[in-house]
Amino acid sequence: SAASMASGKKRTEEENREFKQDWTESFAFICNTDGLPICLICHEKLAHNKKSNLERHFTTKHTQFSGNYPTGDARKKTVEELKKNNSQVPC
Repeated sequence: SAASMASGKKRTEEENREFKQDWTESFAFICNTDGLPICLICHEKLAHNKKSNLERHFTTKHTQFSGNYPTGDARKKTVEELKKNNSQVPC
């Protein structure tokens, strides 16, 4: 049936999710050599490249960061500094 085909396709898409570069500035994440997202602030590694997971982590665990560095130049500069100080090699 069409419904089962659609769910099968969705599962494949989720397995092949790629880390999006704009998530680095938005949520202070980079992806590690395994292609998994790592938080630049607390170095927690998430299991999946899902925007909703990164966003939830960022908004619940790092509320002060987004308050101190609203989106824009200040955040961009701070995220660049965090990237420089991070030993993980971004993909």
